[in-house]
Amino acid sequence: MDKSDQYRFYIAVGAKIREARTKANLNQDPFGKMLNLTRTSIINIEKGRQHPSLHLLWDIAQILEIEIVELFPKFEVSGTAIDVEWNNIIEKELHDKESKMKISGFVKEIRSRDKKYAKQKN
Repeated sequence: MDKSDQYRFYIAVGAKIREARTKANLNQDPFGKMLNLTRTSIINIEKGRQHPSLHLLWDIAQILEIEIVELFPKFEVSGTAIDVEWNNIIEKELHDKESKMKISGFVKEIRSRDKKYAKQKN
């Protein structure tokens, strides 16, 4: 897992946490207090800037009454699949299969070009 994959992973984990917290009707401040964290820490975790430990993820899942695996993204390492956040946006905003396929293909192409550019820089 390279740095790009790690970045995408923590962004996706944060999005999953935010989605589950919102679904549970919890604001960031009370949620943070339940975890003995500040609201700032919750914000940073949800944005992927702060990387939660496994035991913190366990506590988060317990509070949100979900399985811990629900906090992990389902995308392939090395940028060959669209990350969870993009999949969610595409599913919510587009209603016909053809549009979904076009947008998914576009995002995959952009990710592929980003990877090639990153390799060229190194």
